[in-house]
Amino acid sequence: MSLGNSLRIGTSGMQLAQLGLGTVSHNIANINTVGYSRQQVQTSATSANGFGNGVQLDSIQRITDRFIASRQINAGSDTAFATQRRTLMESLENTLSNAGSQGGLDATVGSFIESLNQASNEPGNSALKRNVIQQADLLARTLQDVGGKLKTIATDADNAISADLAVTNQIIKDIYNLNIQITAQGLSSSNGANANDLLDARATKINQLAERFKIQVSENTSNGGVRITTENGRKLVDDVSYVQLTRTTGSPYSAISVQNVKVDGTLDPTLFDINTATLTSGKIKALVDVRDTNVPNLLAQIDQFTSTLITQVNRLSSQGSSFPPVRALTSANTTVMSSTASNMFTDLDPALANQSFHISVVDTLGNPVASTINGTAVTIPGLPGPYSLTNLANTINANGAVSATMTATALTNSDGRPILQIQANNPNHRIVLSNNSSGNPLGILGMNNLFTGTSSTNIAVASGMLNNPDNLPTARMRTTDGGLSSLDNRNITDLAKLADTKFSIPAAGGLAAQTATLVGYTTQVAGNLAVQVADAKDRVSFNENLKQQLDQSLSSIAGVNINEELSQMLVYQNSFQASARIITVVNEMLQELVNIIR
Repeated sequence: MSLGNSLRIGTSGMQLAQLGLGTVSHNIANINTVGYSRQQVQTSATSANGFGNGVQLDSIQRITDRFIASRQINAGSDTAFATQRRTLMESLENTLSNAGSQGGLDATVGSFIESLNQASNEPGNSALKRNVIQQADLLARTLQDVGGKLKTIATDADNAISADLAVTNQIIKDIYNLNIQITAQGLSSSNGANANDLLDARATKINQLAERFKIQVSENTSNGGVRITTENGRKLVDDVSYVQLTRTTGSPYSAISVQNVKVDGTLDPTLFDINTATLTSGKIKALVDVRDTNVPNLLAQIDQFTSTLITQVNRLSSQGSSFPPVRALTSANTTVMSSTASNMFTDLDPALANQSFHISVVDTLGNPVASTINGTAVTIPGLPGPYSLTNLANTINANGAVSATMTATALTNSDGRPILQIQANNPNHRIVLSNNSSGNPLGILGMNNLFTGTSSTNIAVASGMLNNPDNLPTARMRTTDGGLSSLDNRNITDLAKLADTKFSIPAAGGLAAQTATLVGYTTQVAGNLAVQVADAKDRVSFNENLKQQLDQSLSSIAGVNINEELSQMLVYQNSFQASARIITVVNEMLQELVNIIR
């Protein structure tokens, strides 16, 4: 082996030691850099003609664990999904628990029932009747508020989807640009140059993308590029092209679609939908689920409760009367019909068939002036009809017991909707109605409703009672003569009994059909939501713990250990000094040879 070869060997050792020191320094400098993976110099011996020829650089290796990194990506999706879902579910729970001024929806319902109990003890007390109407109004406004806030949560979730898609688009573009740089650099470490920092930057972006969508990542081992798709196979980016996410027309909310980005940077007009129903994880999936499932389910439960409340309260309200009664009563439920001439059996309710009711005309003291109670009740014929509001008005007006003292009219209200009005002819006379049998024709017609509306969107207290609480129907027609007693509390007592009455409530929003009281149903709605919130919290805890374990596992492999790096620094320092010493010795020997020649 020649001295020149020894000089080259020493030089290669110094160069590798210098490169190693640079790598160690880079590791130490990035010890606190999020997503940084430590780098390690890989070398091998070289030879020439069977003789050692020093050391050469094989690569500067990026230390990581692909299996753990892959699990970390999935854990990031699951954690982001669970965290976003918990936040939104807590918002839903707060909407119910903070509803009204009584400390929750069930408490507001309880206050309304209690006001009915109090009024039933003193049916003539105007202050107590006013309290009933105030509590009914509070309940109606609370239900409206709950329904409105639930819809706002859904709208906010939809807006958050749009905002997240904008962020996602930038992440996808960044990954594409990093792909281009990585494939251009290549995976080899020529003269120490490498793509390791670019790979770290891309890994960070991939984790950010995974927080929004659960993704599948496949790497091209030949050039280092990655192909990323959603879990249901829609391509997002590779080393040749990428897409941008956009909102497209949908109902009730805009859909999510992708458009390919052309070479010139413009968007291809062809849209490809992302089927969010097949997604399982990621922040955007949580937003979609709460928007499309959790909010509609809870709103359906609230609307089912509201519908039951309106139906049951109005069922009793419509067969009662205030004291003193009112001169005219108007049907509220017939506004759903197409016209005053349409068939009530098809447009309103077939249960009206063969039903009958009584009409009394009384003075301001409740004494009967005329009544059908001891004569012929107003009877609606059987199916199939047709039988219209106009027909019913004619039937009422043809009843000889009361026809001279009152008039029934089928007309349209200010909104152009069909109604039936029964009015005393004498301004000093009043109208009292009563169902004649076990049926509920007056409730179906809505002749003296306490509540108007059909759902949490439009429930309200009837304006006639809201403006004059003394119109609250506390009493009922006497079965003996059709008159009305001032201290009669039969109707308000039955209204108060709603607290303990169980009703058949249809299935709604994931809750099975059941028999329950009004308060019992609201309690079950709140309890069902509480179970979902608790589950959401448990999932956050589980996924955060799993992700933390994976982060720690990957950090123990890929993270920078300052003690190891300082130790390695000493190794490279000593190696550099030793290689320099070789060069010094060879130089001295060469000098001796030169001197001998002289």
